[in-house]
Amino acid sequence: MPLPLKTERLIIRPYRDDDATALHDVFGSSDVMRWTPSPPSRDVAETTQRLARTMAFTARQPSGLGLWALELNEPTDFLGQVGLFPVEGKGPDVEVAYELAPRVWGHGYATEAARALIDYGFRELALPRVVALILPDNARSRNVAAKCGMSLEGPGRFYGLDLLVYSRRSALG
Repeated sequence: MPLPLKTERLIIRPYRDDDATALHDVFGSSDVMRWTPSPPSRDVAETTQRLARTMAFTARQPSGLGLWALELNEPTDFLGQVGLFPVEGKGPDVEVAYELAPRVWGHGYATEAARALIDYGFRELALPRVVALILPDNARSRNVAAKCGMSLEGPGRFYGLDLLVYSRRSALG
């Protein structure tokens, strides 16, 4: 992916080693992590380890896929993590993901970032379809998927969880 990817308000960029403290607002938050298959980090040291694993995961992905930092353009402010990657690390479907610090919820950042990633996946990576895998009770995330033009397909089991599958197909496919 030619990072950074920029939208009107946001920057999607590769992680840096010094992102761990800011990322702890996401990985250390029980409000965020309750919607993921991972428990919250206990401290910044644990978040630092998770960040290293996340960066290694991205390095192993096919070109243009991975997990990245999300920042506000001006003033620069770390907002969270977003990504476009093979479901369960193996595909064939590609998942769009967004995990933002609770202090920035409700400003449309997740929707803006997810739209940019989905558009990038279709335009630059020629993906035929992108999915979002969401816990049924996560109304905020379901709303983001709907605003991104994704449709509810139904239930599915991924990452050891019962999730809802939202998807959007490329207009070219």
